[in-house]
Amino acid sequence: MDKLKIFREISEDISKKATPNVDLHMHTNWTDGKNSVFKMHDYSCKKKLKKILFSEHARSTSGDWFDKFSDEVKSLSKKNCKAYVGAEVKILNYNGDLDINNKIFKKVDYLMASVHRFPGETNINKKETINRYSKNEAIEIEFELSKKAIKNSNFEILGHPFGMSLSRYRVKPKWNLFQDLIKLCKKYNKAFEINSHYHSNIKKIVDECLKEGTLISLGSNAHSVKEVGKINSFFK
Repeated sequence: MDKLKIFREISEDISKKATPNVDLHMHTNWTDGKNSVFKMHDYSCKKKLKKILFSEHARSTSGDWFDKFSDEVKSLSKKNCKAYVGAEVKILNYNGDLDINNKIFKKVDYLMASVHRFPGETNINKKETINRYSKNEAIEIEFELSKKAIKNSNFEILGHPFGMSLSRYRVKPKWNLFQDLIKLCKKYNKAFEINSHYHSNIKKIVDECLKEGTLISLGSNAHSVKEVGKINSFFK
């Protein structure tokens, strides 16, 4: 299986001014989504998506549920929409280690690494954890965690780069930091995710990835059928 082909096809479609019709970031009721694997897939087919990735949240402590989730995805009829088994996992530390066990790693078609919490945090909803860092410190931490993961860990997609800074700290990192991560993804053959839930400068990021020859992943961060395929509206 040529895992990177899906990302190259996205770039080719965009370069041809064609809508990629993929959504490589969605969650179901196996974790924090509202709808089942079957409903999300059925709606994806109705939306005429060609390929989707169920990037379910997983941890090193995740148990047998991931096997059942994986079996559900693999049981789906291909129809005109191919579904892949994925996992979205936390970047744990400044080594870039990922919160995943070997059993899940072997099950996934595509692995997404994301900054969801900063090292030492256990509850991102508590005010004291948000107030622990300034906005500039938050950007710097997220940047360093992402860099180390790209360099040191085995995964295909860097999930919603700077998503923590943009959504939790309401601060927009300087453009050169995006550029640095895009170049690093190119160097280490990782796909840079452009996510319609987090990123407001989608065209700018797309253009930069194309210019650098960086692999592109497109995702809506869909947690319900209503959000499926949203990313594609930016290419119509």
